[in-house]
Amino acid sequence: MNTMTKSSWCKGAIVAAALAAAQVATAGPSAASPEMKTALAKAAEGPDQLRRYVERTRTIYALSYNEVMNTFEAAKAAAIEQTPQVAQGSTK
Repeated sequence: MNTMTKSSWCKGAIVAAALAAAQVATAGPSAASPEMKTALAKAAEGPDQLRRYVERTRTIYALSYNEVMNTFEAAKAAAIEQTPQVAQGSTK
């Protein structure tokens, strides 16, 4: 009876460790990481360059094309909002 309890506990611990590792493995890099900065630079070059970079490095960095593009578009929109608007008068 004691060996059954140990076996069940051991199986439960293995499953819990596997689930925890899977969550960590699917998490992408932070926005400040060098690989994300490189990905954002590739996004500035164009979607094909970003897609190529993400495909080439997907097993290393776990980047998502959509996540990088969303981050890039948000940063681009924020930069446009922060640009000061200059009033222009009529030239007569």
